Amino acid sequence: MKSRIFTVIALTLALISPAHAAHNFTVGGDRPVTVNLPDTLSNPAPLLILLHSASTSGAHQENYMHLGPVAKKNGIIYIAPDGMTNPEGKRFWNASKSCCNRYKEEVDDVAYINSLIDEINKKTPVDPKRIYFIGHSNGAFMSFTFACKTDKVAAIVAIAGAMDAEPDCAPSTPVSLLNIHGTSDKTIKIDGGVMNNIAYTSAKSTVTRIALVNKCSSPVITKKDFEPTIKGPETTVINYSCESHTHLQYWKIANGSHSPKLPSDFAEQVISFLLKQSK
Repeated sequence: MKSRIFTVIALTLALISPAHAAHNFTVGGDRPVTVNLPDTLSNPAPLLILLHSASTSGAHQENYMHLGPVAKKNGIIYIAPDGMTNPEGKRFWNASKSCCNRYKEEVDDVAYINSLIDEINKKTPVDPKRIYFIGHSNGAFMSFTFACKTDKVAAIVAIAGAMDAEPDCAPSTPVSLLNIHGTSDKTIKIDGGVMNNIAYTSAKSTVTRIALVNKCSSPVITKKDFEPTIKGPETTVINYSCESHTHLQYWKIANGSHSPKLPSDFAEQVISFLLKQSK
């Protein structure tokens, strides 16, 4: 009798257990990354990939942005992988000619990120229409490159990023974008510049490339208080109207640095933007 009771209890618990009962797992082979599962796991579920800046790491970037808890609460599978290390021991993404493979190493990060998506999908289904990227600096360059070369990306949040000025990277299918850049960024200059002897785009040119693909026009300009250490509504928000069911916004932070101080609700703001987007 006791055995039968225990069996009934076990079955009842199994029925009421939430979908996230499966544990987080690891993918990535020689470059392992933890796959963080949400509180409630839909089938399929959206996937968010955070790409760090050069010389940092996925853990460092998560500590800066605090995306994990918000992704978990909103039903998003979340990873923050690491780039390869160069001869100086600094991590990088081989994103473009200008940024940031200064030693010209043979690294295919598009293939690596593709392999992460495939590995995750084998264990828990990923929604191919809701694959999102958030990238800072070198990670933003890498996000653009992955979108250009795979057409898998629904939306990108890019902070202090750009593309090579030579137009070999422009998505062939629409991709939503929230582009955030500070006017006082000395690393990736808002008006464009040169790294590794290769020119990279200005923030305006980056946004224009996406606007052309997405068939966007008629921007509406407003102001918002985004950077908490800069007084007043310092950020100009340029919100485009697009024909392709995508969204395109450019947040220009007056006197904003390469790594601006983020507001306490940063994760909520950017994840809210991403969740509105789908391929």
